[in-house]
Amino acid sequence: MLNLACICEERRDVNKFILPLLVIIFSIVLSGCQMVDAGVGAAASFTPVSETQFVPLTPSPFSDSVVTALPQLTPTPTLLPPTPTPTPLPLVCPYLHGRTESASFSSQAMGEKVRYLVHLPPCYDYYADKSFPVLYLFHGWPMDETHWDSMGIDELVDDWIVRNLTGPFIIVMPGVSQDGLYVDSSGGTRSFEGMIVDELVPLIDESYSTWRSPVGRALGGISRGGVWSLEIALRHQDVFGIVGAHSPALSLNKPLPQYDPFLLVKDDISGLRFYLDAGDRDWARPSTMKLRDTLMELEADVIYQEHPGAHVDTLWQAGLEDYVDYYTLKWPRSFADLLPADDGL
Repeated sequence: MLNLACICEERRDVNKFILPLLVIIFSIVLSGCQMVDAGVGAAASFTPVSETQFVPLTPSPFSDSVVTALPQLTPTPTLLPPTPTPTPLPLVCPYLHGRTESASFSSQAMGEKVRYLVHLPPCYDYYADKSFPVLYLFHGWPMDETHWDSMGIDELVDDWIVRNLTGPFIIVMPGVSQDGLYVDSSGGTRSFEGMIVDELVPLIDESYSTWRSPVGRALGGISRGGVWSLEIALRHQDVFGIVGAHSPALSLNKPLPQYDPFLLVKDDISGLRFYLDAGDRDWARPSTMKLRDTLMELEADVIYQEHPGAHVDTLWQAGLEDYVDYYTLKWPRSFADLLPADDGL
């Protein structure tokens, strides 16, 4: 009985220590749960801070300094290379034929209405920013402005331009009455010369995109027109740099000395290129050859050709290819080679 009493007494002593210890452990666990709940509530009420603010952090229990957060940096965008500009393709002329325009004006020099034809090359309108060479062609007597057109000069030129056998250029064909100053005068301001130089050339330059330089202008004529082409070119080398005379009627010409081609060639003609031709049965052949010999003695830039035939249209029609080849010999060979409009003055 004594031993049992002792054991019970010892158990009571142990309980005195265990029960307070359990109470302490329970209190610690309970306080930890309250701290977690408080942290969750604080996180729920967090207000975002702008990217440029520095946010102070809770001091570390292991350091006396305060750590600050670094600002957030906006990433630099990656720059893509610029899109290359496509190279424009060269224009390919879609037309096989040019067009012929007809007009007229009242000439003070001639005292009559002068009609004229202008043949523009294929795709002329596509190249308004270019300067086109100009070929002036004079008819024979008693023809008119349609003389060269009727022989097919426009069809030949269009075909050559399309096939790249020659460069593009403008053809001007003036016409006057069968009689009058075209036949009865030998030159001067009040004549066919004055009409061409003072009226028609400025009119063409104003109306079309032309190469306004002697090297960009040529003139040629048939028979009586051939005499006019020589007289005008020799007296106006500041306007024309190329001249052609096709069976020129020099043997029938009775000019005043100041308008005589045989005398005019003795002046300075270094800036002119000459083309002369006649038929082997042509009454104009002897006088044409005489002028050729004079030019050769003067060491001028001259070419003479002789074609089979008499003084008729079939002779000059057969020579068209030689004519065009000579007139365009030193002109631009394509649209791309034409001078800009501002450079053709």
